[in-house]
Amino acid sequence: MNPFRRASVRMWTARAVVCAMLSPILFSPAVAVAAQDKPLPPTVVALPFAPSMEMSGTVPATLGASLTRALSSSLRGTGKFDVIQFTTAHPSIARAVEEQRLRTAQVTPPFEDPEVAVQIAREMGTEYAIAGVIEDYTYDAGSQKATLAVSVQWLEAKSGQALKTVAISVEAQGSAASTQDEVDAKAVAEAVNRVLSELAIGEVSVVQPTQVPAKKPSVKRGNSLGWIVLGIGLIAAFASGARGGGEGLDLPPPAPLAQ
Repeated sequence: MNPFRRASVRMWTARAVVCAMLSPILFSPAVAVAAQDKPLPPTVVALPFAPSMEMSGTVPATLGASLTRALSSSLRGTGKFDVIQFTTAHPSIARAVEEQRLRTAQVTPPFEDPEVAVQIAREMGTEYAIAGVIEDYTYDAGSQKATLAVSVQWLEAKSGQALKTVAISVEAQGSAASTQDEVDAKAVAEAVNRVLSELAIGEVSVVQPTQVPAKKPSVKRGNSLGWIVLGIGLIAAFASGARGGGEGLDLPPPAPLAQ
């Protein structure tokens, strides 16, 4: 007695043929290339802003944090960088301080020494560091006007060089009903926009990694599409035959087992 029903034979035969036809698609170089991850963006540690050691004026306690947050967000928003926030609690920084490769004073803002910023980037394993300092700040409550001056260094960890340094000064004017925090927020936004513009984020000489990723081979979509269409057609045809009960592929029963 035949242990296999013909419908089952047709169904499994259809599956085997379809798998054989689709395997060139699934394992073709084109699909392998498409499945590869895109190159990871370069990493940059954003060191917190703080007033310069030489600055004598009073700066709102939140101004440095606002500048750091706005600059980090803008860098991340370009889609060109993986931005990492600096903190002394970071395991690599805590270990460097414990092993005396960095002193506590060196990991405390402001970060004016480019060598320290580069060392921090190396300890944290980032490709770049961006360090900003508040050089001047004034606020006139009578006219609701804030003046803000900052300097920013863009440094490469591998070479230890400051690729670019910018210094900008901005003014922000509020309305009669504006608070100091609101005027400061305008000054921060303007300062960050100016910094990114003068750093020329996107220029090869400033932000591109030292190794250029290999060019990906082109993918011919037409051939892949043809295989996909053929595979779908085979699936539909064999599925229809399996349901038909007598219109599919008839195979002879297997030979009886030897006694």
